[in-house]
Amino acid sequence: MGKDDDDQEKDKKEKLEIEKIMKSTEIQVVVATLIMTVSFTAGFTLPGGLDDNDDSPNKGMATLIKKTAFRAFAISDVLAFTFSASAICSYFTMANRYRGYNEDTNVRVLRMKYRIANVLQLLALYAAVVAFATGMYATLENSHALAVTVCVISSTFFLIFYWTSIRSKD
Repeated sequence: MGKDDDDQEKDKKEKLEIEKIMKSTEIQVVVATLIMTVSFTAGFTLPGGLDDNDDSPNKGMATLIKKTAFRAFAISDVLAFTFSASAICSYFTMANRYRGYNEDTNVRVLRMKYRIANVLQLLALYAAVVAFATGMYATLENSHALAVTVCVISSTFFLIFYWTSIRSKD
């Protein structure tokens, strides 16, 4: 096998890797978009609703604004939205840059962008689970046992994710 054959084989492997990454990106961008959509919606349909009392100086404000759990919900919801929007931007830049394979295509840069987008998406997913748990806690706080139960059940996501990620390395 000559040097040209080695170069062709390397180009073929790189092209295949790029195709795999870009195919995976198609699915990932849908998931990131769903997370972004849900967190956007949750930001406007706040747990506990809005104060609709015409005589209130807080008319139109969140009714649970003073509760710590609600504040944690708001922060985690914004994080979920921001991380998922950032992941989507990363996927878009990948798609625009790597539409087709050519000699300028840098597989290492593509891999790095893909990993960054995946980390952002994972952070968005974590934040969305926290937003869900804290939003539920904020609305169920008067029933403490139920609120804690919801948080514990929601927390199993992190255990399941950890367990499945450890298993996938075997």
